[in-house]
Amino acid sequence: MAEKKIKKMDQQAGITENNPPQWDYKVFLWLAPILILTFLTLSPLTKFTFLSWDDNAYVFENPYLVKTYTESITYFFQQHYFIGNYIPITMLTYAFEYHQVALDPPFYHTFNLIIHLLNVALTFLFIYLLSKKRALVAIFVALFFGIHPMHIESVAWVAELKDVLYSFFFLGGLICYYKYLETNTQSGNSLEPIESAIGQPDSPPKKGKRYLLALTFLLFLISILSKPAAITFPLVLILLDYYTRRRFTRHIWIEKTPFLIVSLIFGLIAIKAQAADKLVHDYYPITQRILFACHSLLNYSVHLLVPYDIAIYHPYPKMADGYLPIVFYLAPIALLAIGYGLYKSARHTRLLIFGFLFFTVNLLLVLQLLSIGDAITADRYTYVPYIGLLFILGMGFDWLINCQQERFKTYKSFTIGIATIMAIGCSYVTYSHTQVWENDETIANDLLAKYPDDRLVLNTKGFNLFNQKRYEESLGYYIKAIDLKPDYIMAYINLANSCMAIKKYDTADKYTNLALKIKPDDPNLFNIKGYISLQYHKFSESINYFQQSIQLKKDNPSAYMYLAECYYAIKDKENWIRTLNKGLEYSPDNFMLLNNKGYALMLNGQYSEAIEYLNKSIKINPNFDIASQNLANCYRALNIQGRK
Repeated sequence: MAEKKIKKMDQQAGITENNPPQWDYKVFLWLAPILILTFLTLSPLTKFTFLSWDDNAYVFENPYLVKTYTESITYFFQQHYFIGNYIPITMLTYAFEYHQVALDPPFYHTFNLIIHLLNVALTFLFIYLLSKKRALVAIFVALFFGIHPMHIESVAWVAELKDVLYSFFFLGGLICYYKYLETNTQSGNSLEPIESAIGQPDSPPKKGKRYLLALTFLLFLISILSKPAAITFPLVLILLDYYTRRRFTRHIWIEKTPFLIVSLIFGLIAIKAQAADKLVHDYYPITQRILFACHSLLNYSVHLLVPYDIAIYHPYPKMADGYLPIVFYLAPIALLAIGYGLYKSARHTRLLIFGFLFFTVNLLLVLQLLSIGDAITADRYTYVPYIGLLFILGMGFDWLINCQQERFKTYKSFTIGIATIMAIGCSYVTYSHTQVWENDETIANDLLAKYPDDRLVLNTKGFNLFNQKRYEESLGYYIKAIDLKPDYIMAYINLANSCMAIKKYDTADKYTNLALKIKPDDPNLFNIKGYISLQYHKFSESINYFQQSIQLKKDNPSAYMYLAECYYAIKDKENWIRTLNKGLEYSPDNFMLLNNKGYALMLNGQYSEAIEYLNKSIKINPNFDIASQNLANCYRALNIQGRK
């Protein structure tokens, strides 16, 4: 009965087994207007600057980008994490960008946009294949993938190069795998693959297609080295097997074993990386985290059709008397209802189950079942997952447009009208909201308008004012953030920094002491204590604080730098040099330590050695004028020596 229904739907769509779909290369001409519209919609970002939200750690304060390509490959593939991520391919790409234009923000933004446009093209090709060469489905999915407002974050944020980059290889891998499946089967012609399509008895791979599976694995490996989100790739391959009605024989599981092993290894690396940067939290019990996951899944689904409250950050909900808002308790019930509907739909089509599971599987890692970071959801997480839901909508749209039944013909104009309005609406919202990503101030103001009572948002606004040297104004935001969360250490640190900038050392010391009672093992707090003592010329006290900071964190360039300054002030030359050497041992690419070591050598008359360190400092930070002045002094001294 189910097969008869499927065949009837195929006939209504004008597709028969005697008329199998063929490659129509003219279809790909549709990519041009889709790519042009996507580019125009997101074009404002090509003029934006870097953000203090992670762009600093990845790019403009990253001393490792100046390394040669050979050094970069060696360094980034070693066990080095960046904001809780092991992403060597992404970091090498940043290094490539740096070597092209140094720190020119528009180039980095434009590069992200180019990768996104390539992903739109890959999405078009993947869906064209998956839908059995239905052009309308590919056009629908690629268009909304390109211009959807929820995808702004992945493209407009330089720090999310990893998102568009991993997706590029992820989609390439899926295309190769689908072609791998096709090479051993006959083409099917139905609304979805049927038993006679990719569903013949499974057999060992033929020689002609082994390279496709190998290429799939290679692209998967590059993808997972670009971002850990690619861990879900083997599960998506299994979904493709299910959708194409491939029999789950032993050979299929053997075939997936290398993929699953790599996913397991990189999953463990990802957890270790997150834990190393202390991004894994246990704020909420598992029961609440399950509610968060259910609500987030539904929330992402709704935002596909109604993209509202788009922002770089979405905080966890506030508790009322120990309880979450009612929608969180209703979410599991709604998901059970959806699950039951999907189960019933399997008798008629595998489309709904495939599309929804594609969406869900690619969100599994970020549903906060394991609490990571301070946000409950993030717009960027929908980048690949939305392809699953868009595929369902695209197939439905195609079926309604091509349906020959009289009762459905009246809906064609309505369907086209709705799709057109959605496309115009998405393009407008995306273009408008892209402006928010212009700089730190626009981001901070947008967040403050959406979440005026969130401690992280208030801290962000304060930090934005600090960067504008509006120190007095920033204090109020930090204090309010601390009032909302008295153990919010970052707000204490930023508050102390603002106070020190306007020489309110007593106030800075007061808040630092309060923070130390909450977190007595924070090296940043001891750095602040040491700096305050240094301003009062209490050198012994200052030395003690910086030494405590170093004991807590060996890789601590600020502590070494100021500790060396203390020794210099008390004319302890031996410890001055020893401290600089120790600091460079842990942070060999810190431009300030390199300058200070060069200065020390210059004072000792070792001008040639000093020049070597100063040149390294300037290479890392060409705008560091102090190093340039010291370098000029070294050359001047050498010239004087030469004349003598």
